[in-house]
Amino acid sequence: MAKDNTQMVNEEMQQTIYKELGYKSYPFPFTTPAYLEAYGTLVGLKPPTAKTARVLELGATYGGNIISQAAHNPEATFVGIELSQDQVEKGNKIIGDAKLDNVSLVQGGDILNFDESMGTFDYIIAHGFYSWISDEMKDKLLDIISNHLADNGIAYVSYNTYPGWHTMEEVRQLMLFANRGHDESTHKEKVLRGKTVGSLVGAQILNYDNLKERNSKFLGALRSVMQKDDYYVGHDHLEPHNDPCYLYQFNDHLKANNLAYVGDADLTLSMVRTYDESIADKLEQLAPNSQADQEQYLDFMLDTTFRKSIICKASAAKDISYAVSNPAEVNTIPVRTAINNFTFQILFDEEALEMFENTLVKDTFQALIKDGGTFNMIEALAILKAAHEAANASDDELEPAVCSLYKAVVEHMVRGGIRFYKTFPEKQEYMEGLSYVPARFTNLVKAIADGGGEYIYGGNSFNDAIGDISEEDLMFMELLNKPKSKSTLTKKIKDTIFSADKSQTSKHQNAMAEAFYNELTKRMGDLGFLRNKKTDGIS
Repeated sequence: MAKDNTQMVNEEMQQTIYKELGYKSYPFPFTTPAYLEAYGTLVGLKPPTAKTARVLELGATYGGNIISQAAHNPEATFVGIELSQDQVEKGNKIIGDAKLDNVSLVQGGDILNFDESMGTFDYIIAHGFYSWISDEMKDKLLDIISNHLADNGIAYVSYNTYPGWHTMEEVRQLMLFANRGHDESTHKEKVLRGKTVGSLVGAQILNYDNLKERNSKFLGALRSVMQKDDYYVGHDHLEPHNDPCYLYQFNDHLKANNLAYVGDADLTLSMVRTYDESIADKLEQLAPNSQADQEQYLDFMLDTTFRKSIICKASAAKDISYAVSNPAEVNTIPVRTAINNFTFQILFDEEALEMFENTLVKDTFQALIKDGGTFNMIEALAILKAAHEAANASDDELEPAVCSLYKAVVEHMVRGGIRFYKTFPEKQEYMEGLSYVPARFTNLVKAIADGGGEYIYGGNSFNDAIGDISEEDLMFMELLNKPKSKSTLTKKIKDTIFSADKSQTSKHQNAMAEAFYNELTKRMGDLGFLRNKKTDGIS
């Protein structure tokens, strides 16, 4: 398909923006196969197994979202397509330095000439892409998903959303107006001019109480933009395309491409009934039997600015059920069966336990938190029953407590206080003499430390960004390349780091080495970098 002059100019401008401003490529936890598999399972779909998934990311930048995923999921395959040749080259260098053979980046032009021979993918990701491309490319994006997503696969597409982005649009137009007549300026200069003018306009509004009150939304949006990194402002507000849409428009676009809307990766935008029955009833009255339309009305209520939509093929949508979001159905057999599929991780701490009214449920969560916070429902129910027996509670109190437990788990799944996975990311606790750090993690951290950190963040097993990877991490990972005793590791740490400090006695050096050992072994486990000798079968 031939490009017109406008397309070529916009593509060249985007390439220039990337080169001048760069872009720090983040990992995003809600784009992983394991997250999307869990979400699909929650609403009744039967998505492909995350562990061995084939994953495509469109608009992959430097690969920061999929490189760490590849390291943590060696049996899965990841392919990223990116417009910027500069970003592809730098990302592939990181991949090469990390010695990862299950991830690659491809310079894909503007995706209009997508390589049809790439086949099908279990999961397709397009984060921060849909709003920043032309209408023709939007059509092509959904065409790719429609034709290259496995029949039971799941795709993720995020985009700026109205009505909330109307206010952000004012900020964008202000910055574009400030740069009118300055076509010769570099994009760095345009960002600086836009921020300077935005700050001046905001300061003038703040000088007058009536303007400050009238323009409070605009001031909030302006303040938010002024605090962003230059590369973010340059891409989000000064690129040729920034084309927000309403959810209903996106949903209509899906239908035209034989795709179906499943929900939002932010469950609070989809599972409203879980936490606000009154709003849910009103939404049902406004749009009976239409999940997408109900969410559109919710966007008007919440002034939503960004959507992370999960979609599937229209042929798979017949299996979708939102019963899990209805408190009246949480304790039915089908919903309990669905919840029993998952492994959970608690993200809140013991201070939050006061929110639980049922004492047995509170005691159950307290025990789960003390045990590390990872659990399945069999374990949680066993703890609850033991707490019930220890309290000498009557038999009549057990079933209400079980119902309260299921309801609490679902509520916190929706609110983000509990992560849930069908394929739980591999994460092992440190065991002396058994645990080690596989070379793929050490190589990745070394690639980031040696310069790749200028372009990407590493990610833990959940694909959360790791912003503080250090030389000490790398040193310890290299020491723990195979299982070793505590005494061997602490001696090496002492000799490597602390022995040169002659102001400390040998006893103090030993104590510092042991503290370093304790801290780093826990950190490696938390990041998901540890594997166990028995599990992996190494000698």
